[in-house]
Amino acid sequence: MDAYSLWEHEGTGELHLFKGTMTPESKTGKCTTAAVSACRRMRKVENAGSKFQCQTESEARISCAKIGREVCGTCVSTLYTTYN
Repeated sequence: MDAYSLWEHEGTGELHLFKGTMTPESKTGKCTTAAVSACRRMRKVENAGSKFQCQTESEARISCAKIGREVCGTCVSTLYTTYN
């Protein structure tokens, strides 16, 4: 199952979404995360703190909407379907 974490960029303060996978211990909220954000503008090592970790896609969508404009728009767009 996919998991999403939202981290703050240490230099800009902008929030970026990282996709990962729930681990077998997912009942305790554990997940892996990619080394680069969904938009590819932030690396994991540039993390200044998290807003949430290991949420499902629908939980992440709701959380990002509540936070608002601080969240990278490109990252958020990966949570939604695009039609060609």
